[in-house]
Amino acid sequence: MKTSFYFVLYFFIYPILGQFNNSFINNNAFVIALAIVWGLSWLINKIMPKTLVYERATQVFPILEDVYTGNVASFKKKLARRAFLEVITAIYFSITTLVIAIAVVKFGVNDWISLAIFLFFTIATVSRSSILLKATTQLKGNPTPEQCMEIVDETYKLDYNSYFEMRSMAAYDEIFPSKPTFFKVFIIFSIIIAIIVAFFGLYLCIIDGFVLLTFQTLEIPDEELAFAGMYFLYGTLAAYYGIKDIISCIRSY
Repeated sequence: MKTSFYFVLYFFIYPILGQFNNSFINNNAFVIALAIVWGLSWLINKIMPKTLVYERATQVFPILEDVYTGNVASFKKKLARRAFLEVITAIYFSITTLVIAIAVVKFGVNDWISLAIFLFFTIATVSRSSILLKATTQLKGNPTPEQCMEIVDETYKLDYNSYFEMRSMAAYDEIFPSKPTFFKVFIIFSIIIAIIVAFFGLYLCIIDGFVLLTFQTLEIPDEELAFAGMYFLYGTLAAYYGIKDIISCIRSY
């Protein structure tokens, strides 16, 4: 399923955990909610493998086909787009981690687990963005099919040799996995969820952004402003992945 779907699950599960009269659950609701979402993600992946294989093919096969046909311009465009999105994601997680760190260290917000999780994601996204930027620079300096093949193997970690063997014996449409029966239903459902998440994220951005910009000069405790800043950043993340998933679903459709 798309990232936005798990946003919906998280925002549905997290308030429910707050209803339990248990200090352990209340103090660790963030981590427990993430663990439940992760478990449901694993279960969903087991239930609908054909849909996930097909969706994966819609993302990977065009890249491998560019290498096979020697279409460097198309490959370069896809690589640049992915690098740009990864850089934006890395910037977001870096800023969010900084804001959470300030809230925890300076204002005493008890959110060390969230800080640790966001720090982990920050390191991961910064690492991925630097790898993609390096690949973009390499391709710009050496725009050849051979360089594209090297990037596919070393950066994307895709098995081009297996694709080459299949492609050399059949046309592109023939090797592409067959579309699952309910794939259109899956895409429409994913688009609806992504739209909901995008609007919810924009709502948080507007509300908390209004608090930050309008009331920062008033006598509002710094702790509340810190929380507003955190929720504003959470809103931008939801809006970003909602919009990203809408575009992804339209392309897969």
